[in-house]
Amino acid sequence: MKQTNDLTGFWRFHEDFDHGEDIGEARLFQNGKNLSGHIVFKEIIPDEAPMYIRVKIKGKVDGTQVTFSESSIVVLSGGTEASYEPEERTGLINAMGRIVGSGEDTQGVNGIFVMERIL
Repeated sequence: MKQTNDLTGFWRFHEDFDHGEDIGEARLFQNGKNLSGHIVFKEIIPDEAPMYIRVKIKGKVDGTQVTFSESSIVVLSGGTEASYEPEERTGLINAMGRIVGSGEDTQGVNGIFVMERIL
């Protein structure tokens, strides 16, 4: 089946999770059903110094379902104890073209994310 929604481009990224929120931008590349790219974001947890993080992502697109996982994590700046756990995310492309879904990191922290196309 031919994919009609090519996700290649720049996206705003926002996630609310158990302890705070992530705000940033993603660059996605789609080749058939394969998805790759990166997300750069600021992680905000109350009473902690904000962290700036860059992750590579790899995943799949199947119709309106999108799944991806994070790798190659780089903490660009943050507190002296800065660390970040990679996430697995699953979402759906909604009628407005946004990707909306949920994720869970390796420590079991859950979040809800939205990605909205910029370009």
